[in-house]
Amino acid sequence: MVVTRRVTLNLLNRHRSSNQSHSGSTLGPVSAVALSNDHTFVASGHTTGYIQLFDLKNPEVAARTVTPVSLAAVTSGRQEGHLPGSRIINISFVAGRHTAVVSADEHGLSFYHSLGKVLFVEASDTIRIFGNYHGEDAPEASISSHPAEPLSQQNMLDRPSFRRRRRPRNTILAMSTLPLGPLPHPTDAYQIATLLTPTKLVVVGLKPTPKTWLKIMRDEEQLSSPAYRRRGCLAWFPSVQDSSTEKSENTVGTKNAKSGNRPRPTPTHPVLSYSWGSHIYLLRVHEQKIKQAVSNSRTGKTSEIEVGTLVFEEAGKWIMDDVVLAIQWLNVNVSSFQCNVSVLMLLL
Repeated sequence: MVVTRRVTLNLLNRHRSSNQSHSGSTLGPVSAVALSNDHTFVASGHTTGYIQLFDLKNPEVAARTVTPVSLAAVTSGRQEGHLPGSRIINISFVAGRHTAVVSADEHGLSFYHSLGKVLFVEASDTIRIFGNYHGEDAPEASISSHPAEPLSQQNMLDRPSFRRRRRPRNTILAMSTLPLGPLPHPTDAYQIATLLTPTKLVVVGLKPTPKTWLKIMRDEEQLSSPAYRRRGCLAWFPSVQDSSTEKSENTVGTKNAKSGNRPRPTPTHPVLSYSWGSHIYLLRVHEQKIKQAVSNSRTGKTSEIEVGTLVFEEAGKWIMDDVVLAIQWLNVNVSSFQCNVSVLMLLL
């Protein structure tokens, strides 16, 4: 697979004629690509607002196609999605699914697409998770509702940057979903998507119901430099086996192998690394169970049930000598940051 600025999936380029069925023209150059968790599906976003999914076992025909929606359909409330001519700047598969993607366009709009089929007929569902259409008189934002407490999460992330401010034009600098790691983790069930704009970081959970779990506003002083204002990137590191417990668990597992009581490996918590300008931050996320009172509408009785909530902890921050252009995790303890003139590695 080769990516260039023009038509970019060379693997699929030979089958480009299959895209002629839409309005008698091609879908336009590819502007964003993504590979599924098991490396069997490819998603392509186009400069025209189209999105396609390809099964690499049969790449001649797109497995799914998401077409742009008209402004009339949006204003009437019948549909939501990218408008025609909106360049897709980012696309990512959700967890281990082949037919669920999150996309973002150049106008600051992001959508969750669940592209299923019912009786061999496409039954797609598109939900807006961030941004507003041009001229829409509503507060910018992502999916409504706030994360369930604990208060410790708010206290820990309660910094001066949470103050409200005048909103600039929407721009999504980076977007990524939490990938599945080699070990299962409770956060996998939430199907987390993360978006970074010049002024805020937004973490959205797509399951069991779409919900905004966290917003972190950028510090005011960082917005004073025009050169750094629209520079930002992010990268997730998924759950892996905790190296501090791996040796002891292997020893115990060897002793208990005959009895069949092999211990379950201890997973690490997923970590998000993100940057604004020259500032780099780390966030660690895990699930916490809390008790919630629920009233039975029939009997009127109230009972307590245990529900999960996502908790975010600041795990570190640094200031580089220059603007950060890219972030890449090498392993759970090492992250690589590309600046204007160098590549730096941090031991975490």
